[in-house]
Amino acid sequence: MNPDFVAVTTAEELLVVADAPARRLRFWSPWLLLFVAGWLVVFARAFPDPVLLASRNWPLIGVGFAGALLGNATAVGGGLVFVPVMTLVYGMAPLLSLKLALASQVFGMTSGAVAWAQRRMVPVEGLAPAIPGMLLGSLFGTFVVRPDSVLVKSVFGPISITIGVAILILLRHHGVRDRIPANAGLALFLAAVIGGMITGWVAIGQGEVIAAVLMLAFGLRTERSIGLGVVMLSLNSILLVLIHQFVWGDIPWEMAMFTGFGCVFGARMGPYLTQWIDQRKIKMVFAAVAIGDGLIFTFYALSSS
Repeated sequence: MNPDFVAVTTAEELLVVADAPARRLRFWSPWLLLFVAGWLVVFARAFPDPVLLASRNWPLIGVGFAGALLGNATAVGGGLVFVPVMTLVYGMAPLLSLKLALASQVFGMTSGAVAWAQRRMVPVEGLAPAIPGMLLGSLFGTFVVRPDSVLVKSVFGPISITIGVAILILLRHHGVRDRIPANAGLALFLAAVIGGMITGWVAIGQGEVIAAVLMLAFGLRTERSIGLGVVMLSLNSILLVLIHQFVWGDIPWEMAMFTGFGCVFGARMGPYLTQWIDQRKIKMVFAAVAIGDGLIFTFYALSSS
């Protein structure tokens, strides 16, 4: 049998395929058209007056696009946009803003994860230690220290500022590794635990904590660190939305349908733009947004307490 036709079956061979040289990502993909068609069918059938709902909530598409664009270019997550915008502009309770952010990220981070995988920028060897850590941290941050509006309002600002400062610190770090070293398992597990807890409280953090550890401690290339971070935040968002939906059942889907629609396209744009724009410039813009958001939200929390 010709070895070129032998099926890839072993874990080692799968890693070789995943670590193939990076390739250019095209923004448009046929699955986007399928998503739009499916979205229209679900939207028309799930809500009693879709036309009236669309007339009220269509601006949320832009919010979703912006959040997913920033989140998928840096692995932090769209919650950095969703939570402050929905709380401060739309007047939603911080806890409800958190739920909307998580639901939106199911669309956005999953779309982004697919795009990063298509660019071959996801080091899949990191999933084995990161997924158990994510599960442990998310469950702790959801059931043991359950988020409420007071918690979200209190910690979102400081966490956002911290992430912005961390991004600025990472400006000077450019990893050279293409693979995660074998001794990174414990650190990656702990990073996923911390990121999972934070994401359960404010919808951001899972991806950036993982990406920061991989870049700072193990010298992994920036894009590959972000790729894994986006995939992990996608998985975390799906887990947390399932918990919120089936345990408490109060996700505002009539709004998440619109933010989610924008998220799918914004998330695709994130990894697409990183092919053409210098990562340093992207990080500087995102750091400014994170610190600005954090300062505004902190002022809001202090003035409304």
